[in-house]
Amino acid sequence: MKLVSLARLKWRRSWGLSALGPNEARVLFDFVLASGASLASLAFAFWFVGFRTFSWPTVLLPVLFLVGNLSVGIYTRLKLAAPSQKGLALTLSIAGTSLVAWWLGVPPPVVILWTMLTLPTAVVARLLLGLPYSRNVGLTTLAVTRHGPVLVIGGAGYIGSLTVEHLLQRGHRVRVLDRLMYGPEALAPFAASRNFELIEGDVTDISKLTAAMRHASAVIHLAGLVGDPACAVDQDFTRHTNIIATRMAKEVAQSLGVHRFIFASSCSVYGASDREMREGDALNPVSLYAQTKIDSERELLFSVRDDFFVTVLRFATVFGHSRRPRFDLVANLFAAQAVMNGHITVIGPDQWRPFIHVRDLARAIVMVLESNPSTVQSQIYNVGDNRLNMTIGQLSELVRRSVAGIREVQVEVHATEQDRRNYRVSFDKIRSQLGFTADVMLEDGVREMVEELRAGRYRDFGDPVYSNVATTRSALRDYYESGELYGPLRAS
Repeated sequence: MKLVSLARLKWRRSWGLSALGPNEARVLFDFVLASGASLASLAFAFWFVGFRTFSWPTVLLPVLFLVGNLSVGIYTRLKLAAPSQKGLALTLSIAGTSLVAWWLGVPPPVVILWTMLTLPTAVVARLLLGLPYSRNVGLTTLAVTRHGPVLVIGGAGYIGSLTVEHLLQRGHRVRVLDRLMYGPEALAPFAASRNFELIEGDVTDISKLTAAMRHASAVIHLAGLVGDPACAVDQDFTRHTNIIATRMAKEVAQSLGVHRFIFASSCSVYGASDREMREGDALNPVSLYAQTKIDSERELLFSVRDDFFVTVLRFATVFGHSRRPRFDLVANLFAAQAVMNGHITVIGPDQWRPFIHVRDLARAIVMVLESNPSTVQSQIYNVGDNRLNMTIGQLSELVRRSVAGIREVQVEVHATEQDRRNYRVSFDKIRSQLGFTADVMLEDGVREMVEELRAGRYRDFGDPVYSNVATTRSALRDYYESGELYGPLRAS
């Protein structure tokens, strides 16, 4: 399914040679080389050996060669291997291809000549391509993972502030680039740390972005408009903030020699589905927010250098207490409604959602950062836990039970589905490859929110400061009035 998804994405892109990614260029080169060698071998056998009968299995040689290369890892685990390793792997692949071709009935002279033409050309090409990299000591795993601060774009946000905290606890130097739409309070506890640096600015401000990216060892891109309602406020502003910003961050990172890039996407890209969704399944966005995440993923995962290690994390629906609280998240909103009003309003109770606590999300981000770069390169991970897949109706009942000892709570259910998303997600990949599972279950996270609400840690949960939608409207007005985007302020 993953190959099908990649093919579908490639079909939607440009087909020019300049649009080819490194692996696509390798596959095309090998296919053309094997095809040319097949034609030359057939011509030689026809004119000089006396074969007058066309051997149809000969046309399979290019395909067999690609399959052989894939099986030995030329396009996967050996992409960054030493040229000598690649040469050995190509030799094994070509030997296997030749044996299979001979078994299928390709005449021995054709097989021998094809091998003589293909092997040295393929090996020499890898040797030549490997020369610049073999002389560059900056591309070692040590250099990729150990030098310079980790840049967290959007580090003052709901997820970002806890990510910064976890990075500092793990001994990383941290630099934050954030426009501080929600204020600097979430980062105040770190201001005195010698390992923390804050640059106030927008990711689309090239001077600020360049200053923040300089000498960084890795980028964690958490900035952007989050959530369907916030992204629906203004389509142009959403695309600028989510897609163009991602493209700029990628290009500046590559230009300045930053080799690690972790991007925050969303399980909302799956849209509506009746089955459990995995990373390679077809996407079905039903909102602008989901579409901008898909477009940003494509910006990052295609046409990038082999020494640029990109990982996409599709977050489950986040919940829980953070240094920058939010109450436009369904679990947090239900908890606030139950504690403060004694009443929960549920719309679309049968819709499925995957959930993840914000602290677990921060932990997963740092886990990916500290993983072997070659393991997570160009990978997509759903970030969550299968135990936290739940319907909206089940969530409301869980919240009601958590508050039952404090006050009586009424649950009002509306069957009309204003939100078309409905999906369950598999998190087997991140569990099996990286060992990630959630530490905080829904019951514990909801109880924590209830205690924070009862202790008066928050103002009125309806305050715009806790909503991405209200803050986006304010930022949008400032943005258009500044004259920085597209034209004058639009009439409301």
